[in-house]
Amino acid sequence: MNVEPQDETRSRRYPVQEHMRWQRIEWRIQRIGYICLFAVVLLGACGLFSKGVLSDKKVVSADGSLQVEYERFGRLDSDMAMTIRIKPRQSGHFTLMINGEEMDNFQIQSLQPQPQQAVSSKNTLELSWRFPGRREGATVWVGLQAQKPGRYPVTITLDDSASVQFTQWIYP
Repeated sequence: MNVEPQDETRSRRYPVQEHMRWQRIEWRIQRIGYICLFAVVLLGACGLFSKGVLSDKKVVSADGSLQVEYERFGRLDSDMAMTIRIKPRQSGHFTLMINGEEMDNFQIQSLQPQPQQAVSSKNTLELSWRFPGRREGATVWVGLQAQKPGRYPVTITLDDSASVQFTQWIYP
């Protein structure tokens, strides 16, 4: 018995009924799914959903006296870091004001160095330090933990003069 090889690109009835048009559509959908899945994994590894290159951000005030390094994307109940760098000032004292909805949503896990004075009201946290007057300036490290998912605009102000604004996205 001589059996001819079947053309795999054509629809057939034997041994199983196939409709190649629908099969090609399914193969395309699978390829698109694989590409989307690969893109999500790659973007996640780069920091789209938490720590990484896409998440790390730095903003600087117009006069350059205030610089904030923060994580643009975070996850609920995960630790996030913020570094605030202050350029030298004439006086031996500086005050940072952190305000926005972030203050209601984030729990401060650590704050280094500890401020001499801390005052809070509504959505504002005012922190004051003595400044040793060194030429390299001062750095404040803040460890935060998000309590609710969402978009949170933040404003940080130095001595009622220089300020920066940014937004943090918290995923569930």
